Amino acid sequence: MQILVLLADGFEETEFVVPVDLWRRAGFKVTIASVSGEDIVEGLHGLKVQADVALNKLEPTDFDGVFLPGGGVGVQNLKASAAVENTVCCLNDDNKWVLAICAAPTVLSKAHVLVDRKATCYPGCEVELVCREFSEDRVVVDGNVITSRGPGTAEEFALKCIATIGGVELANKIKNQIVAR
Repeated sequence: MQILVLLADGFEETEFVVPVDLWRRAGFKVTIASVSGEDIVEGLHGLKVQADVALNKLEPTDFDGVFLPGGGVGVQNLKASAAVENTVCCLNDDNKWVLAICAAPTVLSKAHVLVDRKATCYPGCEVELVCREFSEDRVVVDGNVITSRGPGTAEEFALKCIATIGGVELANKIKNQIVAR
């Protein structure tokens, strides 16, 4: 399983670090792509992350899924990128995994990925969400799309992604390793 993480300046650190860490523990290959093309991407609270590659140097079809972390400023930067929208649409059109948390589901909405889907997002962002059905559930799975609410749901979101993509047994193994609730 190869997941492409689209990282833009202003990302919410918890929503990035927790899923990436748990997915790597599960054996998923995670590639961090800088949306801006810069080597270092800075989070909303100052965490600096070394990107693996610039987004414009990748072919989206080389990946099994794409992940968009939230964070108000980060999401605005994601929305401003045509390459982000193209990547999301390309993977969704191929029925590959599309994963988003917090305000990032609004990026999926802008790309028309959620029109026929049930989804969730950070409280208050639902006014921008164009989807078949909005849910206040902490994590929502609808086909190849998994959305979640915010920093406090990052662990639950990551484990649900592992269970859905890699199987419940693998998710339980990781859950036990990290002493999750």
